[in-house]
Amino acid sequence: MSSINTNERRTSRMHLRSATRRQNTPSALARRTRILEARRTNLANKIRELETDLRQQRRALDTLTIEVDQALSRREDDKERYETLREQKEQLKITIRDNFRQSDLGMEYRELKQRYDELVKNGGIDTDNIEKRLHELGYTFKELVKTNIAAVKAEIEIAREIYKTASEHHHSLYQGQQYIIGVISDLERKLEQALKSDRALNQARGKRQRRTTHKRGKKGKNTRKKKTIKTRKIYYII
Repeated sequence: MSSINTNERRTSRMHLRSATRRQNTPSALARRTRILEARRTNLANKIRELETDLRQQRRALDTLTIEVDQALSRREDDKERYETLREQKEQLKITIRDNFRQSDLGMEYRELKQRYDELVKNGGIDTDNIEKRLHELGYTFKELVKTNIAAVKAEIEIAREIYKTASEHHHSLYQGQQYIIGVISDLERKLEQALKSDRALNQARGKRQRRTTHKRGKKGKNTRKKKTIKTRKIYYII
């Protein structure tokens, strides 16, 4: 029984050595070398393509970043113009109101308003049509404000549209910028993976070359010895 197991182990080792010899035959080594070189070539082409794409995308990003900054500056200027006009409108309304109060119509309004409040408080009857006159004076004031702020109000509408357009333009450019940043990040990740694969293939290729060089070295050494011995024999014969 022990003899049978020993023979089986011996047979297994012989098959393993035979398979290893087949894998290390010159034709098999050459085939693996060609496959390895083909992979390295394809990987090198991929790396060049990724590097080219990265350069192009980075140049595009540089250009677009300038445009985004310019659009942002323009948007902020347009926003400041819009807000300034709105403040001017409010200040103009305050000025118109103050001037109206100091005018004859303004003083009439205050007097009538005081009489009307007392009338309502005491439950009296508005025989002098005070309420009607107050409405007339109030309408006059509103028309005065409307007329005097019409010009600046029109400027505000124009400024608002300009600011809106500038904001949309900046937002569009900013989205494009963020998209390119994402593309660059993805390309950098792919390039890093490709470079790692390339280094791994180079290491594998280096190991094969070292093994091949070692074997050739032995053969060459023996050859040189034979030549030396042959030369010595010839020398003594001569």
